[in-house]
Amino acid sequence: MKEKNVYTIPLSLLGIASLLYMGLEGSGSLVHILPLLLLIAILDLFPVRLLSGEEYSGSLAGFLILLLAYGPVPALYGILISNMVSHLRSADFIWRKFNIFRLLSTQGKYSICLYAAHMIMERLDGTSIYVQAGAGALTFSLLYMLLAAIVKKTISGIPLLNNLVIKCKEIAVPVVLCTIIVPHFLVHLSLNYMVYETIYILLFLMLIIFFSYGYIRQVRLRRRGAEEFIRIGEMRISNRMEGHGHNVGIICEHVLELLGYPKKRRVDLINMAAIHDIGKMMLPLDILTKRGARSLSEEQQYQSHPVHSSKIVLNVSGDKKMSDWILHHHERYDGKGYPDGLKEKQIPYESRIIHMCDQLEYLMRHFEQDEEVIRRLENMSHKELDPELVSHIHTGTVAGLRQYMVYIETPGATELTSVIEPDKQQHRELSSITGGTRLLKYMGTGSLQRHEDLPSTVVYDLEILAARALVLSESFYEVLVSQGNTYEAHFYPESDWVAVVLNDITPALQYREDMHLHTLRAYRDVIRTLSHSKIDICLKSEEIVGELGEWIDEMEVNTRADVASSRTLVVQHIPEDFRLEHSKKVMSIKLAVSEAVTNLIKHAEEGKVAVYQKSGCYQIYITDHGSGIPLHELPKTILISGYSSKSSLGKGFALMYASADRIMLHTSPEGTAILLEFNEILEQAI
Repeated sequence: MKEKNVYTIPLSLLGIASLLYMGLEGSGSLVHILPLLLLIAILDLFPVRLLSGEEYSGSLAGFLILLLAYGPVPALYGILISNMVSHLRSADFIWRKFNIFRLLSTQGKYSICLYAAHMIMERLDGTSIYVQAGAGALTFSLLYMLLAAIVKKTISGIPLLNNLVIKCKEIAVPVVLCTIIVPHFLVHLSLNYMVYETIYILLFLMLIIFFSYGYIRQVRLRRRGAEEFIRIGEMRISNRMEGHGHNVGIICEHVLELLGYPKKRRVDLINMAAIHDIGKMMLPLDILTKRGARSLSEEQQYQSHPVHSSKIVLNVSGDKKMSDWILHHHERYDGKGYPDGLKEKQIPYESRIIHMCDQLEYLMRHFEQDEEVIRRLENMSHKELDPELVSHIHTGTVAGLRQYMVYIETPGATELTSVIEPDKQQHRELSSITGGTRLLKYMGTGSLQRHEDLPSTVVYDLEILAARALVLSESFYEVLVSQGNTYEAHFYPESDWVAVVLNDITPALQYREDMHLHTLRAYRDVIRTLSHSKIDICLKSEEIVGELGEWIDEMEVNTRADVASSRTLVVQHIPEDFRLEHSKKVMSIKLAVSEAVTNLIKHAEEGKVAVYQKSGCYQIYITDHGSGIPLHELPKTILISGYSSKSSLGKGFALMYASADRIMLHTSPEGTAILLEFNEILEQAI
């Protein structure tokens, strides 16, 4: 469905015809109607929001006054002014967003309503002016409600009877106001009086705006703050997800219109739809950014995010009902969702709406064809989504929503992949060196075909992931580990089955491990030669642990303040006589420890400094849980005086090398361990 169709095009032609009629007939003297035109513009700039969410400006009273007092042409001028002000306000005064076609079709609708009201009031000529005003207002409002409903039906598929009861009740507002206001103005119809009334209303509105400005500003700031908070959270998950909450909120607003959801409760639900994923900010980043499906343990942790979101909403709003909407927004219609496995009508209606809007946004983000979006959405019906809700979404709905969606493109994302996701690239490289490949088939019945030679734990994981691929209708891969073997599984879903390609990458991983050990041995030999056996690169951390003597003391390292504390810890266990006689040596030890701990804080999350003694040897053992030290940097620190880099220990390692009698080092992606040994320091008992 498009905005320009067999119904709206004739309306726009009627709008053009009304403008031509105004030009041909002329308006007479604009001076007499200018105050009323200004009044109409003011009323449209500051409309009143009704219970249904619709805005009522009160400009209808101005149309009827012009119609009764001056005739149809001045009334059409009033409609034109009202129409332009409303469109400018909705377009935020950005001319490139000004929709001429929409303005003309609206002008056509108003013109039809005005003509009908004029015909009714002419038939009632001679009756009370109050009766004429009320009848004109009722005719205009009922006809406009019908025409607007037809427009929404043809463009967005919104049912004609949507919110019919509420809208009929609201017609009473313009009818009553026009019945009271229009006769009052007509009795006192004069230029001076019109100017007086316009100035009075303007001053009254300015007074209201002045006192409400502070409140409105605070509300806007809070709303923008919440939106920015959500946007930052989405960027943390992925740059491609930026705008997801905003989009889901927009979709939810449109869907609620289609469903005829009570408008006085819509704001809360739209806000909840926009922040439904706020709990993801409580999860580890690696789970959020992982490509494809998560492992079972990771999936379990991921599925806790609705609980976190619910708690945040409850703490902020104190509304248990809204927090429950968020809590259950990942429940499935077939009962296979989380966190509580609710099914069908057990799931809160609002949660089902949020879930469908979430899935619709995902599909619109990944598929450009509206028909494909609808096809996939309908495939989720009765399984993941409420079929009653899905039945309200059509291709025209999707096409209409796309113009409001916000999608953030991330330039250079492909180039950044090698920096952000090295482990995932390693998996891609390793997939070509496998110990065997199997092609399996999952039929969606809970069982996997041709798996007799696979461990039962692998089969169980494959069936769960294949079922997930069938639901998402998206290809992905996962790495599985069982009984000492590692498998890379690729899932390719079709309409009702999933192809699973399973690669045994155990030999590839073993090859990588062998290459890593070979590299370590090569660097160990080079560094041992360059350092005259003073530096020993250990293949495993257990080699260092085996060299430790008797424990003396230790401390945790977390902040910069711990740098000074670590120096104090190391020095206080050195005999006082040695400290006095060899102050220069002690100073170099303190500097070496400072550099090592400073590097720990820069490149690791946490660590530890421990002191040991062994046969008169003073041992300082420093460990961290960082990403490791590039071994190719270490020879440079030995050969090049003053060499330093961000990724190495740099000058600090040079200080260790110069002051220590022996250094043992083990480094890996899981962390680094350094043992510094100083001879002849503990000749006296500590």
